Amino acid sequence: MSEYEQAVFISYAWGDEREEIVNQIDQTLQKRGVKITRDKRDLGYRGSIKEFMERIGQGNCVIVVISDKYLRSKNCMFELVEIAENKQFSDRIFPVILPDAKIYDAVERLDYVEFWEKEKAKLNERIRNLPDQSNLQGIREELDNYDRFRDKISGLTSILKDMNALTPDMHKESDFNQLYDAIEKRVKGSPATPSAPDQAVATLSENDSASNSSINTGGIHIGGNVGGNIVIGNNNQINNKK
Repeated sequence: MSEYEQAVFISYAWGDEREEIVNQIDQTLQKRGVKITRDKRDLGYRGSIKEFMERIGQGNCVIVVISDKYLRSKNCMFELVEIAENKQFSDRIFPVILPDAKIYDAVERLDYVEFWEKEKAKLNERIRNLPDQSNLQGIREELDNYDRFRDKISGLTSILKDMNALTPDMHKESDFNQLYDAIEKRVKGSPATPSAPDQAVATLSENDSASNSSINTGGIHIGGNVGGNIVIGNNNQINNKK
């Protein structure tokens, strides 16, 4: 398995409890001899956010910190859908579900479906109202992504709700031992399905207004019990405020 394929990524939305638990994961793994590369420490200037998110999608191990903001975030959802489309979704993700993520009731999961339908409809209407609809490559790509998010979110949240992700408090009380052990087992025992460049990369996940985003890049050697690299990232666009 290549160094890249052994990388462990984390996908999350910035801010408050979301970032607090990521900080705790970061610190706990470092205490165990794991060197973590993270966007806010090791930001790569002028890197391609999309390429970083695609590489996270190809990752063999991805910690996903699911929150309400995550499920309404363009960058976070891009990562989640990329992970799913690279197959073996359930094997490759290590979810931490925060209390505000409304995934355990079908009626509440529909709120996320409706959210992405409305985002798609708003953008579609603006495009239709343009006198000249030529040269909209980046905008049409975003519209296509809204379609992907709307089509996938129900199935992905159904998978997540069925996984015993433990509560954030349970993770903290155990010093993240079960999360760490599960990642160690995956890194040591499973072949990596996606192929990707040798560079381990991560992005920080977003606040949808393009204003305080961050990205990270780095190949990192994992010590302790985990035989791989860890990259913590969160999907945000550059200058996205989270």
